[in-house]
Amino acid sequence: MAEEATKRLTKPGLTRKKQLQTMLDHVSQEMYARNKELAETNKTLSLLRTIDALVLESHASLKLVTEHITEAITQAADFAFVALLTRSSHSEDELELSSWSGSQWLGKEVSLGFSRPLRIKLLHPWFSRIESTRLVSLENLTDSELAGFLSCPESDIKRIKRRVPLKSMYIVKLLARRRVVGLLVVGFLGSATEVSQADLTMMDRLSESVGVALDNKLLFEENQHVLRQLKLSNTKLKALDEAKDDFISMASHQLRTPLTSVKGYLSMVKEGDVGKVTPAQAEMLNQAFFSSQRMVYLIADLLNVSRLRTGKFVIDQAPVNLAQMVEEELEQVKEIAKISSQKLIYEKPEDFPDLMMDDVKTRQVIMNFVDNALHYTPAKGTVKVTLKETPTTVEMRVKDNGIGVPRSEKHHLFTKFYRAANARQARPDGTGLGLFMAKKVIIAQGGSVIFESTVGKGSTFGFIFSKAKLAVPKNAIKPPEPPTK
Repeated sequence: MAEEATKRLTKPGLTRKKQLQTMLDHVSQEMYARNKELAETNKTLSLLRTIDALVLESHASLKLVTEHITEAITQAADFAFVALLTRSSHSEDELELSSWSGSQWLGKEVSLGFSRPLRIKLLHPWFSRIESTRLVSLENLTDSELAGFLSCPESDIKRIKRRVPLKSMYIVKLLARRRVVGLLVVGFLGSATEVSQADLTMMDRLSESVGVALDNKLLFEENQHVLRQLKLSNTKLKALDEAKDDFISMASHQLRTPLTSVKGYLSMVKEGDVGKVTPAQAEMLNQAFFSSQRMVYLIADLLNVSRLRTGKFVIDQAPVNLAQMVEEELEQVKEIAKISSQKLIYEKPEDFPDLMMDDVKTRQVIMNFVDNALHYTPAKGTVKVTLKETPTTVEMRVKDNGIGVPRSEKHHLFTKFYRAANARQARPDGTGLGLFMAKKVIIAQGGSVIFESTVGKGSTFGFIFSKAKLAVPKNAIKPPEPPTK
């Protein structure tokens, strides 16, 4: 009786102990699973940080960066084989093997053994499917099927199988900006059924980060390539520009001497030094003299362009009477305006102050503005030149009712060798240097350019100077009057 009573008392105690043990085992299993999951997550996060650091902080080539990525994945996850394929430099429709890494048993000295660079065509049907991953059992694929997918000889596949005895592979598309930028390939020594879900999940999580990393590196290398090409092109253009300037300088110097002689003889004939000149002859001589004068100004522009490049462009200031200078330059083009029945209007201001200016270069500016106005104004048009003085400034304007300048081309107009499209049609023989040099001369003397234009209604070109900046010092010596032209 006593023994039975003892059994009844101890049995419930044993049951509770088993329940507690069962609960403890369950909690332990849960903790183990959670710890394992946490370890996998930490491993993935650590890999992501490593990959981000490799791409963001590295200035190495794409190939070297991919080598570091495959090595980092292999070491972190202890995979048998990891490979990265990136966009081919040969074709936009291919991916090529950029780097690979194997576990220690493969050894660094092992070569994959491809007879030519491994490339995969993006035209393969799999790349057009929605699925972004593929677990492949190599045991179920023939050498011929693998060779077809990898676009390589079947002999390469047999050679690789002997060196790298993988039984399964997990292939992940690497996407960025809605396009495939590469493939992440992980090889396993076990069969496809033995691959853990944790490893597959890790690869899925890595794919987006690796894809963006590769895309950023590809964009960086493309930009660097474009930058190198631009620098090379810029160097060539600079060399061509220097060669052109050298030629211009040489040609200008060679042309100036004979042209001066031609202009001098024309002037002598005009003045009747070698006999009486008829009105018809005088008109022809005037045309020839004016053309030679235009050539003198053109050559001066070319020489000044050359001097700008070599740093020899100098403003020689001396007291000049701008009102008299404008009158003298207009005198040279009166006959041209008369031939085209154009009105050339200039009301010379009285008692205009002398100013410290470069006589030769300022004459070029005036002639350029007036010459352009006459050429781009139709027959019977009007060109009006005004010169006025305010309490603080002096202004000269050349206004015409000619073809005008298109709005879209105004900001280019004072660029070297540039001419507006309608100007090229009206005057094919222009150089595009006149306005460029005019602006340089005006600014070099401390002035500002005046420019207003409307297509079909005409243009206004001119300059404005501060009187205080160009004031003549008391001890300044006025240059001699230029010879009569």
